[in-house]
Amino acid sequence: MPLFFPVLIFMLCIWLVADKVDNYCRRFSPMVAKRLISTYRFVPILMVAWLMIVRARAIITRDLDHIEVARRMGATDFAFSDLKLLISGDGVGEFSLLFLLIFALWTINLPSMKNAPYELRKSIQTKVMLYVSSCALLTFWLFFPESNYYSPDVFPTQPTMPAEGDFSVPMVVIATLMVAFSGELFAIASIENRDEQLALLRKRALLKTYFVCGLILMGFYFGDYLNTDWISAPLDNKLFAVIILFSQALILALVCVPGKYSDNLLRVGEARTKSFAIMSLVSLSLLIIITSMVLRNTHEFNSGNRYLEESLWLTASFAILLSVTQILPRYGFDGAARPEYWWLRVTIVFAPAIIFWFNELAIFVIPGLWLVAGLSIIIPNVVEQDAKTPSRQGVIVLLISMLITTLITSLSNNMLGNFILVGFIVLAISNTVSSTISKS
Repeated sequence: MPLFFPVLIFMLCIWLVADKVDNYCRRFSPMVAKRLISTYRFVPILMVAWLMIVRARAIITRDLDHIEVARRMGATDFAFSDLKLLISGDGVGEFSLLFLLIFALWTINLPSMKNAPYELRKSIQTKVMLYVSSCALLTFWLFFPESNYYSPDVFPTQPTMPAEGDFSVPMVVIATLMVAFSGELFAIASIENRDEQLALLRKRALLKTYFVCGLILMGFYFGDYLNTDWISAPLDNKLFAVIILFSQALILALVCVPGKYSDNLLRVGEARTKSFAIMSLVSLSLLIIITSMVLRNTHEFNSGNRYLEESLWLTASFAILLSVTQILPRYGFDGAARPEYWWLRVTIVFAPAIIFWFNELAIFVIPGLWLVAGLSIIIPNVVEQDAKTPSRQGVIVLLISMLITTLITSLSNNMLGNFILVGFIVLAISNTVSSTISKS
């Protein structure tokens, strides 16, 4: 079915603008509108479920014309435990996407929103749909590679890959939950003027995200996934994607959600332009410096000036993305209290995944982006003249933590891996300083 994946991608693209599609469908009669809305929402779920059914049937029947069965099972007898491959093998993307698509539609029934108006619950649902479809589209080429679905001219006569799969089932489940809870946080950060009604959802979503992110970090550490040569012997691309999704979850939990509330406390905005100009200069400077340090820490870039060239390209890629998003408020995408900062944080969330499409070194920009994200909820309050100023001690502690974290990780043999393990501390301190502003 050569058009299967183009259709699936098209349906996921429709999920990006679910609210607009719903409004368009309501132009028809209520019955037609209901059928149209149900169709575009459930078709992606049915398509991904069909992929899993085809894979399960091939495993059960030992269909040697199926590439995964030929590479992992061979002509062995079926055991019920073999179905674990649906989660730990080539079907990991199908399992995760199916769960996330179902979860996105189910969010209209979230227990923490049961007393909220239908309009608000519907808005939460469409925002989670947007986030899930965005993550799916940005990582589609990693989790649904063509090699997992085509039939080669010659199949292996003997299994060449582990029959138990490549991934730990608990970690796949945890990573999938991490993306689901991140979708809730994205919805909270995207909806304005409903803070009281979102309070319970915010509390529960943050706690769930902290928990699963902690488990992911433990998995990274004890699984020794981050102790690798990131260039000459890189991780599987799917693990790169998990690291990027982990970065998104952390920034949403520790920066975007608290940043929304701290932005709401800003007043008219004297020196508002100056504030964002300083933020932009700090962002680009930090990205160049930190990315250069991370790249130079590798064997491939520890001599010569190529590390500087690559860091400039990565920073320029981020700058282009940021420039594009900063145009959007002029065209009506300005619902946030500080739309320029909201779009900056959204750019930080999705930039690694977008840049990874074009540059496999995109993962090296994550440490710099974490530091920039931490400053993005502090600088407006420091620079704007009529804003509540954070405590000087808190700002000093944040700057010292950034400096110490950078120096300690740069002195190790694996700055990127170690920064991913401990860099969340900087974001947590920034979150704490921001929360003290909200309470003052």
